[in-house]
Amino acid sequence: MACRERGMTLVTVILVLALMMVLALVLTDKVIQASRAAAAADRRQQALDAASAGIDWGRTRLAEDYAGSAGWQTYLSAAPGAHKYPAAPAFSLTVNGLPVELYIRDNADGDHDWRNDNDLRIYLLARVAVPTTAETVIEALCGIPTGLTAGSYRQLQPNHLFTGPDMEPGPVMEFSSY
Repeated sequence: MACRERGMTLVTVILVLALMMVLALVLTDKVIQASRAAAAADRRQQALDAASAGIDWGRTRLAEDYAGSAGWQTYLSAAPGAHKYPAAPAFSLTVNGLPVELYIRDNADGDHDWRNDNDLRIYLLARVAVPTTAETVIEALCGIPTGLTAGSYRQLQPNHLFTGPDMEPGPVMEFSSY
């Protein structure tokens, strides 16, 4: 008896090849997505590292500039109000090819004046804008040891110790990121 199913082998081979092609496309897409995700994670980490390096650089610069900036009044005078950062950065630098902007504001040190520092603790905000990823922002409450200010540190009211949440003993630097 003759087989009447001529061409079924060809149809089967075509279906198997089509299935293999779809499977190859799906796997290729997964590999491409994983590569893009890894590259994006690497860019985010580079931006975070650049912002952290900017904070370190800013702390050093502020310690060196304490006396020359009248107790940081040069930097703090640009702040528009309490708990607000100025519109323009105090410093701009490049870390590993990434632009880092540093903004400065006073902490709530008990004197109710955001233009004067009274406890050698200020906020530094590092902003790194990378075109291919989301903006990276780190805010750090930085404490500067009195030894790094060349002895020119003074409290506004020398015999009065201000208290409050920002005056409590704690680490030299506290980070929070957005």
